[in-house]
Formats: sequence, C-alpha cells, structure tokens
Amino acid sequence: MKNNLIAKLTKGGLTALATLLFTTAASQASLFHVTLNTGALNLPPASANAPFSLDFQFNDGGVLGNNTATISNFTYGGGAATGSAFALGGALGNIGSTVTFNNSSAFQELYQTFTPGSVLGFDVSLTQFVDGPTPDSFSVSILNQALLNIPTTGLGDSLVHADIASTSALTVSQIEVASGTGDYSGVNAVVAVPEPATVGVGFCLALTSALVRRRRK
Repeated sequence: MKNNLIAKLTKGGLTALATLLFTTAASQASLFHVTLNTGALNLPPASANAPFSLDFQFNDGGVLGNNTATISNFTYGGGAATGSAFALGGALGNIGSTVTFNNSSAFQELYQTFTPGSVLGFDVSLTQFVDGPTPDSFSVSILNQALLNIPTTGLGDSLVHADIASTSALTVSQIEVASGTGDYSGVNAVVAVPEPATVGVGFCLALTSALVRRRRK
C-alpha cells in the first residue's frame, strides 16, 4: 500500500512538474524543425557549383547576449557533413552535431561544407527576448563553392528567416521560407513544429530517473 501511494504521488508530481516546466519553456523559447530539399544540388547545372556549405547567421538587434540559438539533430538523407566549420562572433559547434549562438556580438555566423543527400533536416531552438524596434534575427542559407548564397526568393537569398519580435513562441506562419531560383529551382525549405511527444518522452524519462534516485537515497 505504501509503495502504491508513493508511486501515485511520484506520478502526480511528475505530471505537475512537467506541465509547469514545459509551459515555462514554451513562453521563453521556440522550437521548430527545418527540412531543406537538397537533391537538386546533385544535378546539373547546380552540381557544377559544388562543394556547397550550410550557413547559419544570428544577428543582434541591439541588446547583446539576451538570446540564444541552438541547432541540433542534423540528418542528411544520404549526404553528410564534411570538412571543418568556420565560426565567427561567438558561434560554436559544427553541423555534424550541434551549433550554438550566444548573441555576444552584432553578427554571428557559422558555415560548413556538406555532401547533399535528398533532404537535409535539423531542429532549431530560439529564445524569445525582445530587443526593441530592431529584432534579433536568425537565417539559414546554402553557399556555393565561392561562398556566395545560392539565389533564392528569400530575404538576402536565405532559405529560412525568423525575427525574434515577440515573447510568444514563433508560429510556423511567422517563419519565412523560400525556394531556390535559376539553377537552384529544385531547392526549397519547409518548416514544421516537432511533435510535443518527442520532446516530452525524453524529459519525463530524465525526471523519473532523478526522482527514483532521490527516493532511494
């Protein structure tokens, strides 16, 4: 009976604490998944401009250090990350694992070469602290062998662009997505919100483990 009561209390505590933490996190950060259709980069005439690089930029709007960006869970659909990352302004990591921006300078950038597969996917997490009239902004582009953005319909030839202009989590409709033009017309971006269950399972397992260890002590 005592063990059943403890289990019920633990379960109830987990539910309440998970709800509280998820609600708090949602009000402070946005999480979305980006898919870039990159198969066209393997075909002429686009393929003549290889090698290609995946490029991330995180630009400050006026208040340094108040936001962060984290890019993780990279998948390449038959391709792969190659070479070493070039990082500027406090950007860290590589596109084989995780990339982070700490917003410590006005302009932050990280790019790295990759071998295109059919699709390139990754998760993006952005904190939501507003600078003022000029927002912090995050963008994703693909560079050609001359390290120039491939031409797209997006702002500054980006494929994905997001401004942190509200403390509310970004919706998919607020994130600008674009398509390649000319030789790159087969390249495009799609943005979606990851399933909450995917995030919740990992969190609850970690929380359960911590509570069980504490109870044993």
